[in-house]
Amino acid sequence: MAIATNTYTTYDTAGMREDLIDVISNIDPVSTWFQSNIGNARASQRYHEWLLDALAAPAANAQIEGNQLTATAIVPPVRSGNYCQILSKSFSITETEEVTDKAGRNSEVAYQKANKLKELANDIEYALIINASAVSGGTATARQLKGLSGWITSNNITGTGTESQPLTETLWNDGLQTVWNAGGKPSNCLMGAFQKRKVDAFTSNTKNVNADQNKLINHISIYESPFGTVALRIHHIMQSDVPSKIFILGDMKLWKKAYLRPLQWKDLPYTGFARFLGCEAELTLESRAEAGSGVIAELTTS
Repeated sequence: MAIATNTYTTYDTAGMREDLIDVISNIDPVSTWFQSNIGNARASQRYHEWLLDALAAPAANAQIEGNQLTATAIVPPVRSGNYCQILSKSFSITETEEVTDKAGRNSEVAYQKANKLKELANDIEYALIINASAVSGGTATARQLKGLSGWITSNNITGTGTESQPLTETLWNDGLQTVWNAGGKPSNCLMGAFQKRKVDAFTSNTKNVNADQNKLINHISIYESPFGTVALRIHHIMQSDVPSKIFILGDMKLWKKAYLRPLQWKDLPYTGFARFLGCEAELTLESRAEAGSGVIAELTTS
């Protein structure tokens, strides 16, 4: 098939306008469940400290009538601490770029500020969950806070310990019971997509069919265990960085983010006709009682 000779087509047009819709789409996996659901505190030094105390374990306590009491030794609280980590984002926009007519946004500065805030929120979430150790830092070394991966040490359930343990309902309940035995109250579990599908496949789960909506509900979001009701939280950062772990969190009030410097934007010095902006925050993670939480680790991921 061919077109007639000298037919003028769009391929010949010199002044054709571009077809660009006035919308910008992006993949935006902002997953900050942990920092959004823990408490807040105020740090006043780059090394932030707090006191930990514990009640004596229950024991037999029966006294004779008229017994003269003897003072029991008091165990003083223990100091604990974590370093404040600095996290930042920056960008530079020329004055010309800011005033030009653009698709999907009026102000490039405002658009980039919104993007950088989301990125910084993800970076903070990463630090609070993934960081395995604290770093004191120095003039040439950045300070680093210790996150969940480093704090939870008392209740570490690894199954066979061979890094190839598939998640089973028995292992899952072993983890919940271990936290409960330590005095914790399992309430939330953070996990990646693979481990969430393993939990969904537990044989004791009830799958529901909603006939009115022609919908099969083939997952669980709440697990009723002998040790409490646990909400399952699927997390992008867990999937990408620690897919072999499940964090079992107890009372969320036992975790707090402490800001030494809340997030702030500044216009930074520049030499040309361009705006140079940066945002920065400095914070750490308080663990008031890590034994109230736990981790199931060394799970298979495929």
